[in-house]
Amino acid sequence: MSLTHYISYATIKILKINHRATMYIMILESPQIFRSQKEELKNVKVIEAFYGALKELFFIEHPKIKKNTSEVQKLLENYLNSNTANSNWIFYPWKNVVIHTLTEELYFKVRTARNRNIITEEEQQRYRKFKVGIAGLSVGSAVAEALSSTGGPKIFKLADPDIIELTNLNRIKATVLDIGCKKTDVAAKQIWEVDPFAEIYLWSNGLNKNNIEEFILGEPKLDVFIDEMDDLEIKFLSRIICAKNRIPVVMATDNGDGTILDIERYDLDPSYLPFHGLLGNLKIEDLAGLDKEQWVATAMKIIGSDYLVERLKTSLLEIGKTLSGVSQIATGAKISGAGVAHAVRLIANKGSLASGKYKLNLEELCKITI
Repeated sequence: MSLTHYISYATIKILKINHRATMYIMILESPQIFRSQKEELKNVKVIEAFYGALKELFFIEHPKIKKNTSEVQKLLENYLNSNTANSNWIFYPWKNVVIHTLTEELYFKVRTARNRNIITEEEQQRYRKFKVGIAGLSVGSAVAEALSSTGGPKIFKLADPDIIELTNLNRIKATVLDIGCKKTDVAAKQIWEVDPFAEIYLWSNGLNKNNIEEFILGEPKLDVFIDEMDDLEIKFLSRIICAKNRIPVVMATDNGDGTILDIERYDLDPSYLPFHGLLGNLKIEDLAGLDKEQWVATAMKIIGSDYLVERLKTSLLEIGKTLSGVSQIATGAKISGAGVAHAVRLIANKGSLASGKYKLNLEELCKITI
């Protein structure tokens, strides 16, 4: 099979997973991985990164050896010559680039080498095996970035129906060249450019009542559900599904230059109330068809107005009056991403993280006495 034929097939591969919802998972332009450069590649840029990565691996495996000394050169040369088979050629169709680099296991070892011992080897492996679903790719894009950069899950499900717009560029990791592109595509490409071995399932039409269960429970079944959606009815429904199936839910809410993390450990206690019981006796049907004022009032109950910084609290009351949407900035989104990634890593490793609300904010920096 020619390289061109193989790539074309992989690029358009579509799996129908739910005929009732007419919903599709799209595996769009995933990187294609080859063990050798046998095919003729015309008009394709080739990046040679294998020997540099192999050199890094040598020093990772021999930390006591000093670099740039005469005695190390022979050892290094022998090491490079004896490991030439440990390589992959990875084609990125959206960049029209092939990169020559290490095989998956060695690539991951080098990429996560500087995580040690902040993350132990055993913790890293459990974190890697955790299957994550992210619904909503505004704050969710920062979550995906933090998870992939820290050597987190190999398997992602990403859901969002929207495209990148100019107003997104104040907080989403994207460029003007991404405007008009699907948020799912942009997030997936960013993950793959860090982790070409990731398995990513894209739900580019978003989630609704008909497909949310398939997103959470369909193969590969999620180990944790990350909720960054705006639709309150679907948020509620997702928690009902997760509680029944003992799947934890993590949610981050931008809070000025910080975040509010909501942790719902349905894996430990399936009777735990959705949104920590903050909606009282409201039922899921009460959340359908809310107008802007009703949405804001309900969202404030879920978030907890006491936890909001004053400027955001004021801004929420201006939605539909002087503001067209929720005020968010990049610093808050990045902290949200970091907070969720930390929470996922703790859950994956059975760390101490109870259900509840957690607040992280730069506006409450504590000066260290020196």
